[in-house]
Amino acid sequence: MHTITQQQLERSKRFLQTHGRTLDYLLAQFYFWGGSVEDVREALADFQNQDGGFGHAIEPDFRLNTSSPMATSIGLQYACEIGLTADDPMIQKAIQYLLAHFDPDEQRWHAVPETINDMPHAPWWTFDLTTGRCGTENTWANPNAELLGYLWRYKDLVPADFLHSLTDKAMLELEILPVNLEMHDFLCYQRLSENIPEPYRALVMDKLMKSAGLTVDTDPNQWADYGAKPLQIASFPDSPFAEILQASLAANLDYEIEHMNDDGSWSPNWSWFGNYEADWEIAKVEWQGYITVRNLKSLYDFGRVVQSA
Repeated sequence: MHTITQQQLERSKRFLQTHGRTLDYLLAQFYFWGGSVEDVREALADFQNQDGGFGHAIEPDFRLNTSSPMATSIGLQYACEIGLTADDPMIQKAIQYLLAHFDPDEQRWHAVPETINDMPHAPWWTFDLTTGRCGTENTWANPNAELLGYLWRYKDLVPADFLHSLTDKAMLELEILPVNLEMHDFLCYQRLSENIPEPYRALVMDKLMKSAGLTVDTDPNQWADYGAKPLQIASFPDSPFAEILQASLAANLDYEIEHMNDDGSWSPNWSWFGNYEADWEIAKVEWQGYITVRNLKSLYDFGRVVQSA
């Protein structure tokens, strides 16, 4: 069983402090080094616009300052990580943004606006003018299922009839998806399952439990390529998917430790395929910070960090 040393951990800390976004460095401080919720919240506020949505490349693969539902989903991920509640103005504004930008005719949010095409972005975020969607929106799930989860988490801010109507839509969309869920569809419904009440949660978990062993790449030879690794689905020991993925989780933890960069970071296993090369280099470093915090969190939770004497 591989572990990381305190020396390697110090390298990670220096990388995050020197090269990571302030938001990710302060999140690491919160998790590992006595940092505060208030500091993370203040850094997160820099990504929220006046309309309540999030932008400013909080999702590093598109460099859009204006708000989008997809970027807002990332902002709310951070908000949930630090436990922000419905009485926080940041949350209230974000939920109002989502309610205001829902498309009632299509029963969905549009992940990104057309103006994304005018800014540097990864190819899969290009907005298709003929379909009115970007390349990530092959199904309803991404980001709609995840965003619905946040509406449930902060349900006191959401009209009940809208919440239940959209939940019925989410259940219908889940039913027509294959058992072998695409990675992002799985993650979006997984985040929904973390916030939705019974009996809906049982329906979602039934599909996810059947899908987990099919969606996840359990072969270490595949992990250098883009896909769902075990730790992305079961990032902590008490995850409901940990038992299903038990054998591959141990291997994945070893793999991540073996593939830690000399500077204490981890790198993304994707690129922009030569598009906007200078901007990709910026996004790549931002992703390194993001991935490093989350890998360290899993390594801590699974007991893979050597504790100092």
